Amino acid sequence: MQTIGLTGGIGAGKSTIARILQQLEYPVYIADKEAARLMNTDEPIVRELKKRFGDGLYCPSGILDKKKLAGLIFNNKTALSEVNAIVHPRVMEDFRQWTQKQRASLVFFESAILFEAGLDAHFQHTICVTAPLPLRLHRVVLRDHTSAGKVEERMKNQMDDEQKCRKASFVIYNDEAHKTLEQTLSLINKLETNTI
Repeated sequence: MQTIGLTGGIGAGKSTIARILQQLEYPVYIADKEAARLMNTDEPIVRELKKRFGDGLYCPSGILDKKKLAGLIFNNKTALSEVNAIVHPRVMEDFRQWTQKQRASLVFFESAILFEAGLDAHFQHTICVTAPLPLRLHRVVLRDHTSAGKVEERMKNQMDDEQKCRKASFVIYNDEAHKTLEQTLSLINKLETNTI
């Protein structure tokens, strides 16, 4: 079994590639979704986050106040790195346990911050999904019903796409000029046959 990291900047289309992989019956661990689950259910994470940021980080119902957390870490690199230091090791352990239950030859881990968080070291290969900046902006503005300015703010907190693509083992271009499905199938074939 090969474990492969899948990443890309906001609006690049990594979720689209993740869906294609799932339709091809490859397991994809969606790190954001699983991290959100663990921040509500994993006792060591809950304990550490409360210790660092106070009990008020969680609603009276015991559910994480996502808006409060976002407010704490937005444009605060220290708080962000502290949250990551608490959450990421548990996410990687959860992924390891999840992987043991899979039967596929290729298993994928989708994360927006794969390289920023140094998680790429856990995988045999990494894939970066990329698209031109104006297209990415347009997609996110439509998807999130927000302004271009707010999207650009979020983009500033991520490593730029060129840098991610240079670090990645493979690049998938998700724009009008390239066929996404064909690229994905070609890459799967290379990984499956070890003709990399």
